[in-house]
Amino acid sequence: MWNRSKLKEKAKLGVKRNYWKTVLVALLSALAVGGFAAAGSASYSFASMPDTQSIFGNLPIDAPQNLAVANSISPAFWMLLSVFAILVAAFAIFSVIALVNPFNVGTYKYSLNAIRGEGNISDLGNGFDVSYKRNVKVMFFYDLYSILWTMLFIIPGLIKIYEYRMIPYILADNPDMDKKEVFALSKSMMKGNKWRAFVLDLSFILWDFLSCVTLGLVGTFWVAPYKLLTNAALYDELKQN
Repeated sequence: MWNRSKLKEKAKLGVKRNYWKTVLVALLSALAVGGFAAAGSASYSFASMPDTQSIFGNLPIDAPQNLAVANSISPAFWMLLSVFAILVAAFAIFSVIALVNPFNVGTYKYSLNAIRGEGNISDLGNGFDVSYKRNVKVMFFYDLYSILWTMLFIIPGLIKIYEYRMIPYILADNPDMDKKEVFALSKSMMKGNKWRAFVLDLSFILWDFLSCVTLGLVGTFWVAPYKLLTNAALYDELKQN
């Protein structure tokens, strides 16, 4: 059975061996995910903006300037704004499916190589260069199943997320596996390990707090790389077992 201390020691060695590269990879991964999440959130905000009647309906009728503003904003403007928001959201979703997810597979490929010896920045392209269509397909269903399970039931959804935890690593490490094999292998690897993986995540809570206190500096230059390689070490340990 694996234990957290050994995983973390292995991760620390991997980070020290590949420090600046791992910092850069972790930062790029965070920016890629965060950027498209922000785009999706912004588009939702635009789409959910109230119409002119909602905005100005409760204003005093004896305020001519308010009536003038309300009348100057035509329904067509709000319709165009809604269409724009939908297009932005569609672009964000497409980008996650076609760009961010394969990029994340490359991130996991880098983390595996870094924990095993030396990682290279070129590993980030692995998700595009090797089995791209398969990576896009499997990661799409990985996201979809995770979202649907979480929407239906919070606790079972969390359990499923941990059951699927090894999928990106399996994709990075096994270019010939198909969707069914990848999901089955992740389920098998995480059997009896979901709770322990959850506790492993909780063990970083003080590091996360310190990262918040330092406005993300500790997170950027230590916590994110440390976590990245700790999870890669977990995959390697489960693979060996």
